[in-house]
Amino acid sequence: MKTTRIYLLAAFALLPFLAQAQLEVGMGYLHSTAQGPMGRNIDRAAHGYTFDLGYQLPFSRFGFGIQIGGSQYGFQEQTGTYQFSNGYEGEVNVETTHFFSTVNAFTTYSLLEEGFIQPYLQLGGGLSTISTELEIFDPRENFTSDCPKPLETSTLIRDVTPYVLLGGGMRLDLSYPFKSLERKKLLLDLRVNYLSGGEVRYLGTKENQPNTPPQGENVSFDFVSASRPDVVHEYHVGTSYLSRFELITFNAGLIFVIGQNRRKPADYLDLFY
Repeated sequence: MKTTRIYLLAAFALLPFLAQAQLEVGMGYLHSTAQGPMGRNIDRAAHGYTFDLGYQLPFSRFGFGIQIGGSQYGFQEQTGTYQFSNGYEGEVNVETTHFFSTVNAFTTYSLLEEGFIQPYLQLGGGLSTISTELEIFDPRENFTSDCPKPLETSTLIRDVTPYVLLGGGMRLDLSYPFKSLERKKLLLDLRVNYLSGGEVRYLGTKENQPNTPPQGENVSFDFVSASRPDVVHEYHVGTSYLSRFELITFNAGLIFVIGQNRRKPADYLDLFY
């Protein structure tokens, strides 16, 4: 009975804080640029998306949340010869796609909590996966199917590394230019982060200079058609490298705030009246 009373008392004490909870849901565009040795091998920016789920602590400038992101940093298409099951030998499309994916937890500290522009600092950490996927398509299916099924698929490279992130950004309260909106309910979020992790293996996108040997390892893909197991097809995909994971990312997206706007601590007793 005593334990039950303690739980009830704790729940009653937390009620003002729970009533002030601000859940934040966001989504947006992600632009990533490799840095350092990684940037010398990946000379293209990655473009993708992010999804955020956050929580703003009541009566505090601190908040925390998680972010999931995915982006593509390279795509290559070439043609090759393939032996089909009916004995026909024809050209196929060989597509290679390079991906970054990230998931991290973060904490934010708001420098300003009110006004049109609300800057903040951000610190966090998570895991990043770098992969290269290869698919082989029959080009004739492009004329007969809206979603052609690949003849062959393969994951050529896949590596994972932990990382830390440090950065910041600003939120623009859209209720200022759009008077019909409630204060701090719809925010335009702009942020820049630096990500630094361990060593990873990945496929580069930079073309080697003529008469200059590559510094990495050549990556090729071998496949055997079902009808001709004695025939091996080999395609040179690119060059893989091993270096430290290092990115600078830029996010631009919208944040939807669910819950009451925060009040000052002195006003929390108003919740009971």
